Amino acid sequence: MKAVGKYITVLRISLQNAFVYRSNVLGGFVFYIMFMFVFFNLWRAIYKSGEVAGYSLVQMVWYLCMTELIMFGCRTGVFFQMNEDVKSGSIAYQLNRPYHYVLYQFFNALGGMIFNLLLYGLMAIVIGMIMVGPIPGFSFSTLPLSLISMVLGMCINFFFLMALGLTAFRLEDNTAFYLIYQKLVFMLGMFIPVEFLPGWLQTITRYLPFSYMTWAPARLIVAFSWELFWAVVPVQLLWLTVSFVLTMGMYRYGVAGIQAHGG
Repeated sequence: MKAVGKYITVLRISLQNAFVYRSNVLGGFVFYIMFMFVFFNLWRAIYKSGEVAGYSLVQMVWYLCMTELIMFGCRTGVFFQMNEDVKSGSIAYQLNRPYHYVLYQFFNALGGMIFNLLLYGLMAIVIGMIMVGPIPGFSFSTLPLSLISMVLGMCINFFFLMALGLTAFRLEDNTAFYLIYQKLVFMLGMFIPVEFLPGWLQTITRYLPFSYMTWAPARLIVAFSWELFWAVVPVQLLWLTVSFVLTMGMYRYGVAGIQAHGG
């Protein structure tokens, strides 16, 4: 219980800091609104011909609202934090502290993620309602299930980012991996739904983690079905386990041969 209490305290302090420095999200708000405005007009032009791949214009706009909400909610800077801690050598000073480094980083980021979800969630609802109105057939009874999928997607993204950041133990410059990862997340579910991709690419995408970060929860919100829920949530749990084990493995591997590059 004491171990759990430590991380709950870290989460509480992180959440308090997020509220204290709430003005930091203003720039993100502006970018979020601009992004949605540009792509709303883009998709409105595309949808003049009617429904596309089973998505109406209303569903598509809400889909973008949700995927952007997930990515803004996940925005923690953990990759750059890992790089800085490892390359500066400051991680060496944290190894002897009374907490596990990976779990500390997760709960420290979790406060900001919760705060971002609350603010950007409200923003997403306002923008969606203004642009296209409510989602046809939406039911509040299934919203908690969709939120479970959304939280799983955010956690998968966090641990994969942390694993990428921990490659700094062995690589002097790992920015290329981060950029490739970003583009894969962007193209395989965030910007366009999986259903819009060519058939062969859809098959490959469903075996990769990227679509389960954004596409799965967003699809559940705009067009919930029990069949889809039971198809994607077990896969999300699997990828969450894989991402967590990978992060822990990268951490242990790095610490075993740690060399402080400065600091």
